[in-house]
Amino acid sequence: MMVPHSLYGADAGGSDADEDLFVHPFFAHMSLADPVGTASFRFTALHRKIDEGDSKGDFAAHIEAGLLPNLGIHIRNDAVREESYSEVMLMYNTYVAPDHNFGTSIFGQVSIPTGEDVDNDYKGLFGFGIYKALPPVVAFNGNMHYNPEDNMAEYEGAFVFRASDFLYPVFEVRGEITEDYTSAYILPGLKFRVRENQTIGAGVQIGVSNTREYDNEILLQYGVEF
Repeated sequence: MMVPHSLYGADAGGSDADEDLFVHPFFAHMSLADPVGTASFRFTALHRKIDEGDSKGDFAAHIEAGLLPNLGIHIRNDAVREESYSEVMLMYNTYVAPDHNFGTSIFGQVSIPTGEDVDNDYKGLFGFGIYKALPPVVAFNGNMHYNPEDNMAEYEGAFVFRASDFLYPVFEVRGEITEDYTSAYILPGLKFRVRENQTIGAGVQIGVSNTREYDNEILLQYGVEF
């Protein structure tokens, strides 16, 4: 794949020539597991505006690491103070194209209660991911989760554009689909590669559906890869 080596290096079908073309999205999962022995961390400070006009500060954390060939782990919470659950996911690469520009994965996820407002102990989800790149212009990561207990699907997709070695415009869309409603949020933002393995970024996530948890949230993110 055409992303930094700590994401998809030789163990996952990458090559030295393909490294460092793209960076991580803001919130979306990378859609292929990391190579063995590599890891990345995204820390996000955010300020969320609620429908009633209230606003709250919060933070998010997202850790990814490669465990075995084609097998990786994700640990994520997108709003530690507000979200009731944190996600722990195991992802397996089912296919990586010989040119590394396309790949698919499947994953299982457990949502662990880490907040105060929970209606059960654990939630099990499963899903699939898809990666597609058109180097050196854009890379797409898309994922769909399904929660059978709540009969709810969660979706997310992220386009990372490469304007230069330093500047990366990002556009993400995410939301939920249930029997009663569909929610949608969009996130335009910019990321900057400040060092070979470090990025900073800023953006705003906006609720565009009638059913939503919040109107918008302004975010600042720091990312590092090992």
